[in-house]
Amino acid sequence: MNETLIFLGNAMHEMQAERGCAVLFVSSKGRLFKNELLGSFEKTLAAFDNIRRELGKWREIHAYDDEFLDRIRIVLDNSETVKSRRNRILNLEFNATEIISGYSHQVISPLMDIMVLAALSDKKNDPAKVSAYSYFLQYKEKFGRERALGARGLVTKSFNDQEFLDRFRFLLSEQDSFQRTFFAMADARQKRIYDSIIHGSAVRRLSEVHKSLQLKKNHSMPEISPTEWFRLTSEKIDLMKKVENKLVENLPNDAANADDGSQASRVQVHRPVEGITSQQRNFIEELPFFMNLPEDITSGLLQHAQVRGYKKGKLLFLEGEVSSRLHIILSGWVKLFKGTSGGDETVLQMLTCGDMIAESAVFLNAPYPVSAQVAKKSVVLTLPAPIIRERIKENNELALRVLAGISQHSHSLIQEFENIRLKPATERVGWFLLKLLLDQGKIPDLVELPYDKSLIASYLDMKPETFSRTLKRFRDRGFEINKSSVILPNISALCGFCDHDLAAACKKHGTPECPNPECSRASVADF
Repeated sequence: MNETLIFLGNAMHEMQAERGCAVLFVSSKGRLFKNELLGSFEKTLAAFDNIRRELGKWREIHAYDDEFLDRIRIVLDNSETVKSRRNRILNLEFNATEIISGYSHQVISPLMDIMVLAALSDKKNDPAKVSAYSYFLQYKEKFGRERALGARGLVTKSFNDQEFLDRFRFLLSEQDSFQRTFFAMADARQKRIYDSIIHGSAVRRLSEVHKSLQLKKNHSMPEISPTEWFRLTSEKIDLMKKVENKLVENLPNDAANADDGSQASRVQVHRPVEGITSQQRNFIEELPFFMNLPEDITSGLLQHAQVRGYKKGKLLFLEGEVSSRLHIILSGWVKLFKGTSGGDETVLQMLTCGDMIAESAVFLNAPYPVSAQVAKKSVVLTLPAPIIRERIKENNELALRVLAGISQHSHSLIQEFENIRLKPATERVGWFLLKLLLDQGKIPDLVELPYDKSLIASYLDMKPETFSRTLKRFRDRGFEINKSSVILPNISALCGFCDHDLAAACKKHGTPECPNPECSRASVADF
């Protein structure tokens, strides 16, 4: 079956090249790379025509099911949409951002999903090797985006713009993450394949450029022309394509011909997961998404997982990025936000231990609808999105967990909107403090502030000065306001801010000890 991966990989590689050529051509307003772009059109067409010719054979030879073949047909249809836009690209009717987004979301990312599924469906392939292969595909795609975005930045001199430079640096950090994960998951042979191919003058030069750009004191791209940049990045990505092909050849299990060939006999033997401790494993298995799942399903998912620590300020992903991984917070805090047209940001949610991050995008195979940034030092579990989606299709129980998770997330968003956007400032702060008190459950009259007060203000949709004035009202009523905590004058001081959702988490609700059984806000008037 692995020859399917070669055909699909060739098409993806040519589409990545076409995307880069198109961005360079459009960014230069048609002055650069017209001939290269026309040549790229022809190569891409030939690669997708090869898939169309092979599609009929794949059903007969490899026994792919109708759903899998339909997904390939959808990508082929999307490639036709790209084809229909080529004249408009030549007429400069699209900008670089639209080109990168169109090629990436319509064709390249769906192709990667299909390639991972095709690799997993072959019973001769080692699941651990497939996992490393999937991370390498993501790493190669991030580098392909770097080629396109860097070409645009050099032509338009956007590297002098701090916002563009930050976005480019974020792309480099994503590459580093996928590269590290590939090496963490790869076996010795896969590592040797990479090391034997990825070297040379272009690789060394680009490494120097990366190191220079990642220095915070450096605010511009090193001196290099757009065409030279394109030549260097294309040389490296062509080497990466050679690695990809060799990884495909190496996917079969070493013992595939020595046993009965059944997938079950191989899947039961799991490699240790990089970075996951036994304590973290126990916590993960208690999360709603994993709780009481059969051991083989849980282990099958976690063998593709990675746990990583992140410092405050680390961007996990940006709005509009392809949803390549499912993120689950094991500790710390992460904020979800959207950028505004004025350059500010609106904090939509603050997520913490046990929460999934923008999971609906992963389940629905859609771009991330928000950006995510670490607000307090965090540990995050990540799982490859294509593998999650495939397991959901195979297992009804997991599918039900997904529906329940999306429903709960939707309910939480509505609840937070009502309590944060629609209420006066005092009620917002009181509700927030009570929610923290119930979530923390440590000391009955102490609330630990989990992140900066400026971020709390942003989350509560108020200006910092409004938040400060509101805290003063609480201080005037006996609350002790410290830098990172709030001490209540008595254990019932926040009960007037309770609602029915918070009451469900309160041990006193429904007992004679509850001072506010009707969840009335009458006492809030005293503030």
